[in-house]
Amino acid sequence: MRAGAALAILAVLAPQSPADTARADLQRKREALIRAYDLEAQRPRLEAWAVTITRAFRNPAIARQQPIGRLPFVAHTQREFLQRTAEFAAARLGVRLSSLSVKFSDLPRNTAGRVKVVDDRATVEVAGRHRDDDEEIMAVVAHEFAHIVLDAPGSGVPAADADNEDLADATVVMAGMGPLLLRASYREGLSMSGNKAEWTVRRTGSLHPVAIAYLTLLQAEMAGMGDDARRGLVGDWLEPAWTGRERQKKEAEGRSK
Repeated sequence: MRAGAALAILAVLAPQSPADTARADLQRKREALIRAYDLEAQRPRLEAWAVTITRAFRNPAIARQQPIGRLPFVAHTQREFLQRTAEFAAARLGVRLSSLSVKFSDLPRNTAGRVKVVDDRATVEVAGRHRDDDEEIMAVVAHEFAHIVLDAPGSGVPAADADNEDLADATVVMAGMGPLLLRASYREGLSMSGNKAEWTVRRTGSLHPVAIAYLTLLQAEMAGMGDDARRGLVGDWLEPAWTGRERQKKEAEGRSK
């Protein structure tokens, strides 16, 4: 028996640590979630959303912004973080404001946040239970501003669709915030206590991570990013989003001939 084969057998037979077992469980859970989403069936809807959202932006350049994987600022307090995140999300989504006030509020359990815009003045509220989670704050605020974009007069989006939670998340992605939203949408945690390992998964938002990954790749193409850079945007969610996107491009090329 060759040395490489012997080492492979030993690796399989070697007992896993609790942490290894927990990581394997997390991977299986993620893979099951990926398998449960029928991307081929959903692709036409996602493609149609991309067109709808780009039109709703009015300025096509909004959908061509470079995708961003981290917020470009540092805040010293959570209120400052909320203020700067709201300013960032509004600018990314093309919502022009003359003033912006923010606060953490005691909102109903089924309300993560809300944004009210009167003329060009906005008030942003985020449920206090999200105060200590930067990624949740970002996802909530960007999502609420996305509803403002979809509901704006002249957006071309039917009133019933403007309230679509998945469409609002897709709007966040199409403004170049896909990598941020993808990370916030599905977060894995692993903790150790002695010889015991525990894992957790936290979900934020409405749109499925595979759909976010697919739209992130689509938006990155619109921004002019190359293949390697686009692959790096979606991490563990590369497949089937990458294969699905490449298939759609080939189909589009075939139709154009």
